[in-house]
Amino acid sequence: MALSEQLIEQLEALLFSDQLTEDALDFFGLHGLICASVVGPLEITKPDIVQIVFGLESLPFNKAELSLFDDYINIISSTIKESLLEGREIDLPYSEEANNEDNSHYDACIESWCAGFIEGFFHAEKNWFSRGEDITAELLLPIMALSGLFDSDEFMMIRDNEKLMSQFEEIMPDQLVDIFLFFHSD
Repeated sequence: MALSEQLIEQLEALLFSDQLTEDALDFFGLHGLICASVVGPLEITKPDIVQIVFGLESLPFNKAELSLFDDYINIISSTIKESLLEGREIDLPYSEEANNEDNSHYDACIESWCAGFIEGFFHAEKNWFSRGEDITAELLLPIMALSGLFDSDEFMMIRDNEKLMSQFEEIMPDQLVDIFLFFHSD
């Protein structure tokens, strides 16, 4: 079951709470982080997800709000797992924004999703490289480039290539399956 618009609005109310820092991930970043947890080599614990998303050890939420946040994590995670186990592409939330007339909004959504995914990678970088640094780097290249987090000359050249960046966006669902299979098949 995917999150409904109403649940996404409730989730974003928590993510954009006045009591939090501006560095908290948004819905797209949270989805990317959870996706990294599912397809990557190591499932990220809920307390670690909370720490990564909000940048805080403890949250200024009541028990009901914390329970809701746990539910959101579970729903997103189970939806991703279900898609993978059924051989379907993962529904990426930013793809719904592609029809938005404002291209910069779509670009911000995909960048946020990729940045969240990369936060998941950074959380367990050693585990990600445990099966082969070169292959892992190749699998993560599209996500790394689309995240906008890397400013080396190589990444700047990649990001300046609009055709390549469009190809990266198009292959993302297949790339996630490849990452999952790389880490979860024997």
